[in-house]
This record gives sequence, C-alpha cells and structure tokens, in this order.
Amino acid sequence: MLQVLTASSLLFGAGLLPLFVYKGKEHSSHPSFKFVLSFALAIMLGDVFMHMLPEVWEMDRKQPGGWASSHSLVVAGIVLFFILDRLLGDVVGYLTILANTIDNFLHGLAIAVAFNLGPTTGWLTTAGILLHELPHEVTDYAVLAQSGFTRQEAMAAQLWTCFAGILGSVIGASFDQAFSFASIVLPLTSGIFLYVSTTSLIPAVLEWSTPFESVLQLATVFLGLGITYSCA
Repeated sequence: MLQVLTASSLLFGAGLLPLFVYKGKEHSSHPSFKFVLSFALAIMLGDVFMHMLPEVWEMDRKQPGGWASSHSLVVAGIVLFFILDRLLGDVVGYLTILANTIDNFLHGLAIAVAFNLGPTTGWLTTAGILLHELPHEVTDYAVLAQSGFTRQEAMAAQLWTCFAGILGSVIGASFDQAFSFASIVLPLTSGIFLYVSTTSLIPAVLEWSTPFESVLQLATVFLGLGITYSCA
C-alpha cells in the first residue's frame, strides 16, 4: 500500500506543473496562450484516439459482443454533454473537470493493479502514466482558463482531479474487482474529451489570423501529437 500511495502522490504532484507554466494572473490573455490551446487540442484528441479508444477496443477484444455497447457509450458521452451544455449554458470547464477526475481515478486504479503484479511493474506503469499526464495537466489547465476560470479556481480544480488519482489507487489496492468498471467510464470519458476538443478548443484555435501564426499553430499541434504518440 505504501508504494501505491507514493506512486499516486507523484501523479498528484504533476497537477502542480501549470503553476510553473503560468505565473501571471491573466493567463488566458497572455500571447503564449494561443500556442497552449493548440497544444491542448493535440493532446486531448491524441489522448482519445491513441490512448483511450485503443484501450476500449482491447477490452472489447477480450470480451466479444461488447463492441456496440462501448462505442455507443462514446456517442452517449458526446450527446449527453451536448444536452447539458445547451441546457445549463457554457459548462465545458466543468465537463473537463468531470472527465479528468474520472481519468485520474482510473490511473490510480491502474497503478494499484500494476503494483499487485509486482514492484517493477508498478513503477514502470507509474512512469508511463506520468509521461502521459505531465503534458495533459497543462492541457487541462488551458481548457479551464479558456472557459473563464480564474488562476486560483483552475488550480483548485486541477488539485481536485489529481486527488481522484490517490483515491483510485487506494480503492484499487483494497478491492480486487475495482478496475472492472473501466469498460463503462472509459468510453464515456472519451466522449467528453471529444466534445470539449471539438466545441471549445477547435473554434478557439481557428481564430488565428496571420500565416506565420498558422505555421506556428501547426507546429504546436504536431508537437502535441508526437508527445501523445510517444506516450501511448
């Protein structure tokens, strides 16, 4: 249990990374924020198509007959949060918090399961998740800032989602079957990320005006996709 808690605490620390990326209060008006949004778009879409959905497909392969239900859950995630967004107004930031809470909770479960297989497997899994999470934390913060969260509100939300990782590791270490519900929440989370990236990030990224900015935008997007691919 001690190793599991230590590993999940490292993930909690990753949530502090945006503090060093954005030190000013007006983060969303900073010139570099345009590049962070492009990076965020690449990381979020890359996470869905290179990380989350392949895991869903692998679970479907191990459980024949589940293809329709898991893919329906991806669509359900998109439709559900479209409805919430229309009914409640601009809730993209809150959807991001919800999705990241689930995502980090699953990472905590994964760490606990890995340590049950042995310390070496556990630490290797932790290292892989950390490589995936470090750019993702910057991305999450950028989405919250784009949604109108203040610096303090965004950081509080970040730390809450990171705490979900510790909670997931504790539950995963305590209950052998805790990881089984991932087949439901993972496709739903994929749908949420797809909705946020297509409705919030893509319109913001398309506001670029000059050809030079467009070139930098593409370079930033390819950088984000490359990082996601290398961590998948």
